[in-house]
Amino acid sequence: MSSTDQQYPPGWLTRFRHGVGSGLVLLLIALGCCAVPTYAAWLMPGTDSTSALSALKAAALVLLAAGHGGVVLAGVPVTLTPLLVTLGLGWLVGGHARRQGSRSGFAGLAVGYASGSAVLAGWARLGSTHAPVLPSLLAALVFVLAVGGAARSAGELWNRLPVRWQQVSRAAAVVAAGYLAVGSLLSAGMLIAHFSDAVALQRQLAPGAAGLPVALLGISATPNAVLAGVSYLTGPGFDIGASTSVSAFGVSSGRLPVFPMLAGLPHHQPAGWLAVLTVLAPALVAGWAVLRIVPATHRPWTDRLADCAAAAALAGLLLAVPTGLAAGTLGRNTLRHVGAHWWAVGLSTALLVLLAAACWLGIEAVRGRLADRGRPGLYALKSEPAEDADQDEEDDGNRPLTPVAETAARSRTAS
Repeated sequence: MSSTDQQYPPGWLTRFRHGVGSGLVLLLIALGCCAVPTYAAWLMPGTDSTSALSALKAAALVLLAAGHGGVVLAGVPVTLTPLLVTLGLGWLVGGHARRQGSRSGFAGLAVGYASGSAVLAGWARLGSTHAPVLPSLLAALVFVLAVGGAARSAGELWNRLPVRWQQVSRAAAVVAAGYLAVGSLLSAGMLIAHFSDAVALQRQLAPGAAGLPVALLGISATPNAVLAGVSYLTGPGFDIGASTSVSAFGVSSGRLPVFPMLAGLPHHQPAGWLAVLTVLAPALVAGWAVLRIVPATHRPWTDRLADCAAAAALAGLLLAVPTGLAAGTLGRNTLRHVGAHWWAVGLSTALLVLLAAACWLGIEAVRGRLADRGRPGLYALKSEPAEDADQDEEDDGNRPLTPVAETAARSRTAS
C-alpha cells in the first residue's frame, strides 16, 4: 500500500465539525419530542384559531424553558420549568455526549446545540411570548457541558475512587433515592386524597378533551411535586408565591392559581407529634441505612462517623441540586417564587441524616459495651487451663522417678 492510500484519523477540526452536526441533530430530536404533545393539544377542540406552526413554536418554547433559560410569557418573565421535560432532555444530552469519541467532538456538540438554541429562540415568538436569545444560548451551553460532561466522565471517575469513597457514595445515593421515593408517595397520596377537588379544577379550566394541555402540563410537573414532598419531609417546606407556605411545622394559605395539581396542598398544620414523626422517621431510616453501607470492620467510631458525615453531606447535595432546578418564578409579585429553597433542603437533609447516623452509632456502641460486661465467664474459662497446667507441673514434681530417670539424674549429679 502506498503512502497516498493510507487513511489517517480525523483531526480535531473534523471531529469538532461532526460534533456541531450532532448538536444540531440533538436539538431537532428534542424539538420533535416536545412537538408531539403540543400537536396533540392543538388537535383537540377549542384550538381552531391557532395554526400548526404556532404549535411547533410552542414546542420550541417548552424545549428552551427545559434548559432553564427562561421564557417571557405575555410580558411576564417565567423561570419555573416542568422538570419532567428537563429530565428527558438531560437523558438525550447524556446519550449523545457519550457517543462523542473525543473532547473536540464533545465541544462541537455543545457549540452546535447552543447555537441552534439561540436561532430557535429568535424564531419561536408567539405574540408577546418568547424566549430571550442570550439567556437561552448560555443556558443551553451550560446544560450540555454539565450534563454531557458528567455522563462522559462518571464511569471513569467512579473507577478511580477508593473503595471507601465508593461505599460512601452508594450510601448517599440510597438516602437520596429513599427520600425521593417517600416524597413521591406523599405527593401521590395527597393528590389522591383531594382527587375530587383536582377534577373540579380541571373541569373549571377546560372541560373534556380541551383540557389535554392542562393535563399534560400537570404530568410534566410531577417531579416538581415530588421534590416539594421531599422538602416537606426534610423540614423547610416550600412556597407557592408570597402568601402560601407549606411545611410540616406550619401552613399558611393564600390565593393560589387555578391548577389541578395544587388541589393536593395541605390546608391545615398537622399535630406537633405527627410533624416531628414525619421529619424524624425518614431521617432515622436514612441514618440506619448509611451506617449499614459504610465500611465498619475493625475501624474506630471516629472514622465511621466521618464517613457518615461525608455521606450525609453528599446526600444533601444530591437533593439540593434538583430542588433548585424545580424552583422558579411565575411572575413579579404574588408568584415571584414557587418551590423550595435548595440550600435549606440540602442543609436540613445533611444535618438530619448525620444526627440519625450518630444516634445509631451511639446505640451500637452502648450495646457493644453491655455485651462485653455480660461475658465475664469467658475470661474465667480462658484462665482455667493455665491453673490446670501449673497443678500438673506440681504433680509431676511430686511423682516418684522411674529407674531409668533415677539413673540419668544420678549421672547428672556426679558430673
